[in-house]
Formats: sequence, structure tokens, C-alpha cells
Amino acid sequence: MCGICGVYNVGNGEPVSPRLIDAMSRLIAHRGPDDTGKYIDGPLGLGFVRLSIIDLSGGHQPMTNETGEIWVVFNGEIWNYQVLRKDLVEKGHQFTTNSDTETIVHAYEEYGVDCVAKLHGMFGLAIWDAPRKRLLIARDRAGKKPLYYTRANHSIVFGSEIKALLGHPEVKREADEQAMVDFLSIRYVPAPATLFKDIYKVLPGHWILFEGDTVRDECYWDFTFGKPEHRPIPDYLEGIRHHVRQAVEERMMADVPVGAMLSGGVDSSIISGIMSQLTSHKVKTFSVGFDQPDFSELPYARMVADHFGTDHHELVVNSADMTKYWPLLTWHRDEPVSEPSDLGVYLISKLARQHVKVVLSGEGADELFAGYPKYVVDWIARYYHILPPMIRNKVLQRLLDQLPYSMRKLKTAARNLSQPTPQRWMSWFGIFNSPLKEQLLSANLQASVDLDASREFKRWITNNPQRDDLSSMLYLDTKIWLPDNLLMKGDKMTMAASLEARIPMLDDRLITYAASIP
Repeated sequence: MCGICGVYNVGNGEPVSPRLIDAMSRLIAHRGPDDTGKYIDGPLGLGFVRLSIIDLSGGHQPMTNETGEIWVVFNGEIWNYQVLRKDLVEKGHQFTTNSDTETIVHAYEEYGVDCVAKLHGMFGLAIWDAPRKRLLIARDRAGKKPLYYTRANHSIVFGSEIKALLGHPEVKREADEQAMVDFLSIRYVPAPATLFKDIYKVLPGHWILFEGDTVRDECYWDFTFGKPEHRPIPDYLEGIRHHVRQAVEERMMADVPVGAMLSGGVDSSIISGIMSQLTSHKVKTFSVGFDQPDFSELPYARMVADHFGTDHHELVVNSADMTKYWPLLTWHRDEPVSEPSDLGVYLISKLARQHVKVVLSGEGADELFAGYPKYVVDWIARYYHILPPMIRNKVLQRLLDQLPYSMRKLKTAARNLSQPTPQRWMSWFGIFNSPLKEQLLSANLQASVDLDASREFKRWITNNPQRDDLSSMLYLDTKIWLPDNLLMKGDKMTMAASLEARIPMLDDRLITYAASIP
């Protein structure tokens, strides 16, 4: 795992300053404390910081091909790099390292921009094609790794974190008012926007090509909940077992120790169990709890650790830690995400980093297999809307208003049921509803923005219709909620501790398989 950054003075062709690349790289040094590198080619500058995981001695970046014409900086891992390497060697390409990074260079030589679709892994990458004077940036299918970019006068500026872009003197620090209003609605900012004006995220499963005056943004991967094939339940169970086990085995690939984040929930327990079956030594597992027993899952994690005989490590977070670490975590996040759990993720990552460089984590399965309670509750909406409006709006809503604060989840669920789709789907994880936003925001601001944050949800579903309401919820959460909230939190907090987190449940083959299940 690493951090990348770069500048392409595409407009005026002025040489990039090596000091600028160094300054941008220093801002993301926590992502790669083991090595640094840069490459300058006139108007193009690439920066890199490395956390050494594969080919510890031979994976220095930026990396080039035999002729020095193609250069790459790459953050992430490519699981199928050995298969790709074999095919490329048979086609005549010559390799000088055993790293997955070099596979990207030769794949671009062979396939051009289509090489991105051949990469199976998690990544944010940039490729400089010197003869054609073009820059390609790309992000993995599920959006596990972040990648940001902006235009600053005549320059394209990109990086693994926003702070690297802000290291460029011509990148302005201005708030995006529409993004701020969206954040108040759903507690994160839907891509491609960020809370910084004119700074954007590369969408998951997309690449962007900058060449002369042209910019091409293309989707190279997506999935859909299409018409399923109805098979016996045991067939689906076996299919899930196969894909999950394969994903875990691939993500144990490393030249350094690998552990697991163990919450005690279903997903991380499955991963820890499979890891224990695939190795002869005790898997190191790490769990975080809280000093309030009602909010701590440590007992469940201990049960799993005891069952599989792992080398288990625990940490307890208290309220004083919130005050102590909040300024640091604010800097690492780049932009707000309303997820208090990121404190626990950061602290357990610091603990894990004392023992391993890589951990496997269980994010993503709830969004693939409908693990959240909201998916069940939302099913009731079809019956709720049958009720006469008089009963829904005047009788039930008044009763809800009388419920105590301790029943706030029930109140939220019932209010959400009264909304049409996709506003209802957007609201399950929301913060401020429309009346509260109208009270909070000035009249001038309200006049200049769209208060309905569901427009992104509508756009996704309009362009990618799914087979039913549940499938639409799962699709939206996988395309928006995961990459813009949970995965961003996970990446920023683990990399703040110089720890690589891998997400087996978001293997693209598993995503596609899950979408085929009735």
C-alpha cells in the first residue's frame, strides 16, 4: 500500500518543480514510510511514498518499462498480477522485478487504456505515456482505494488524499456549498464531489484520460441485479463459500505478516476462520471495544478468537480518546465523515501495526447480502403506502411525535417509510431532514443549492435500473455509501497508522455473484 501524487502542466507545458512533488509527497508520507520516489519529465511530475508489501527490494516507484517511455505510480495491490505477467512474458515483454507494479506498465504497453479492465485488485494509479503526452488515472472497481484530482489553472493535479492536492500552491481551499448541504443530508458527500470546490473523486470502476485539450472519463466496470437463475439453496451456499474463500486466499498474498480485524460479527468471523484454515500458524486478530459495555462487541470477538485459536489482541476506547485524537483524525480524513467509529478503527490500526503490515477486514458484506435492518424495514413501505393519507400523515405521525427519545430509531424508520423512493433510501442514514436544513441554512444559501440530496440516488437508478426495490437499495449502497463513506473511512484511518487493509467481501467476482442470487 502506498500514496501517489502528481502534476501535469497540460495547458502551458511548463516544467514541474521537483520541490513541488516532494512537498506533495511529504503530506501523505504516513501512507508509505518505507520508501519515496519521484519522476520529472518536463511538464509531468510523479510522486510516490511506499509501504513495502510485495517484492520488498524491487518494487521502487515510479516504475518504467524497458525504454523509459511509460511510467506508473500505483497505490494498492493487483491479485492477478502473476497470471497477467505470464501472459505478457509470452508476448515478449521483459520484466526486471517481481512486483505487481511492473505488470501494470507492461499491460499498458500491450493493451493501452484497456489494461485497467484487466487488473483484478484494489488500486488508485496513474500512468504517464511520454510519446503520446497523455496521463491516465484510474480507480478500482469497488472504490476501495481513493483517488482525487483537480484542475488548477493550466495543471492537472492528483493524489491519494486531498491534502496532497492542497500542497500545490494554485489549488484553492474553498468549500463546495452544494456538497456541504448534501453532507448535512446524508453525512457524507456523494462522488464525484468533495467538500472542496473543484476537487473531485475518480469514480469507482472508472478511468480518466488527459490528452491535449481532451478529457475522457469512462466506466470500465459495473454490475447489476438482473434476472436471477433460480437454483437450489445449497448451490448458492457453495457458490458463496467458493468466492469468499478464493477472495480471502488471494488477499493473504504478501511478503510481510498478515492479520485480521475481528469485530465479532458474521463477516469478520468468516474471514478469520478461513484465514486460520489456510495457514499453519496462528492468525493474529485485532478487536476494538468501548468502555460502555452496551456498545462493545469484544465478548463476541473473543468467542471467535478462542474457537479458531488465533493470537488475539484487544483495545478499549474511552471518551477521553475522542478529545485526544479528534484534531489528528480530522487532518487525516481530509473532509468530514459522520462516523464516530473511525476513532476505534484508527486506534486498533495503531495496535495492529505493531504486529503486522496488512489486515483483512469485513466491510461490504452487509451491502451485498442485505445485512442491515433497514433492508427488512424498507420492505414494509409497500404496505405502509396502502394506508389512506389521513391515517399516515395525521394519526400515525402525531403518535410518533409523542414517542420518547429512547425510541428514536422507531420514529426515524416510520418517518422514512412515508417518503417515496429514492428519498426513502437516502434517508436511512441521514442526519438533517428538510425542515431542519431550512432552519439551519441561510435564505441566500438555500436559493443557490438543491436541498434534495436524493438527486444522485435518482441519477444512479435512472441510468442503472435494478430488478426491485431491495436490489436498488443494495446497488446504491454499494456504489455510493460504501466508497464515499465506509471505505473512505477505512482507508484514511488504517493508512494514518501505515497499515494496509484488504477487503475480501468486495471482490468484484463475489459482487457479481451476489447480484445473481434471488
